[in-house]
Amino acid sequence: MPANETAQAPIYETLVQEHGDVLATARKAAEETQQTAQDVLDFSTPPRVSVPAEPAS
Repeated sequence: MPANETAQAPIYETLVQEHGDVLATARKAAEETQQTAQDVLDFSTPPRVSVPAEPAS
């Protein structure tokens, strides 16, 4: 059975209940890391530099 099919081994549900959905957590972390990398490596726009406000006189 290919890995991308929706049928899951019976033990999988028990493991998810005991330990959380490790695969979903890893997938989400990978997507967030990929998005961060895309943002950091996007040279199409200049970076935003925050300039501190001048103190009131």
